[in-house]
Amino acid sequence: MIVQRQRTDKIAVKQEDHAALAAFILENWSAHSFPNHPDRANIITATREHDMGWRTFDALPRLDAKTQLPVDFTKITPQEANAIWMEASEKFIESQPFVALLITHHAYTLHEATSRRDSKWKQFFIDFARRRAALRDQLGLTHNDVEHPYSFVRMADWFSLQFCLEPKLGQENPERYAGYTVKREESSYLFRPYPFSSRKLSYTLPVYPMPPKGFENEKDLSATLKKPVKVEIQFGALERWE
Repeated sequence: MIVQRQRTDKIAVKQEDHAALAAFILENWSAHSFPNHPDRANIITATREHDMGWRTFDALPRLDAKTQLPVDFTKITPQEANAIWMEASEKFIESQPFVALLITHHAYTLHEATSRRDSKWKQFFIDFARRRAALRDQLGLTHNDVEHPYSFVRMADWFSLQFCLEPKLGQENPERYAGYTVKREESSYLFRPYPFSSRKLSYTLPVYPMPPKGFENEKDLSATLKKPVKVEIQFGALERWE
């Protein structure tokens, strides 16, 4: 579960909904010759499905003891992370091994940045390094062969995650990633340069308003997670920085 960073109003987004937004971004991405990329379909599938292992967890997440809100995705245990990411990878390991490789590489890369030196995560990195190496060998690929297609997964994941996390993204200072400057204005998502194939692009994202003081019990949380609110995202060009 993604819990939006606000002091007052709290908004949660399910991981699979964030991943669907990331896939939508790539489906409409026209820059970097991506429409003609030979692995485009696999890259989009990996982007859409990389968080499918969260579905069971997000259906009824445990409550954070401090906030009484759903536990944020950054606070899960190594054991939970292992189970979540292995489920996503295993779904494609037989039918679409390159998709499984992209998901496995994504899992390793994301957690490497935050938890590589934490001894509690040692087994996680052993398991995913072994799986990544086995899939690369099976497909006859090198690390560099994976990095270029993976860069699209990572980029779309970042753009989607930042929109879900930061209601004031880029409003105080320019937010830059992968050569793009982005800004969120209410439900508008603005890019410079504009990378999409259509100038009229919108997407409906389900979100879940949370009580500022959290929930008394998981039953109340479960009821809230059955009532999403739809946010209509409008994509547009960020013409200049004001």
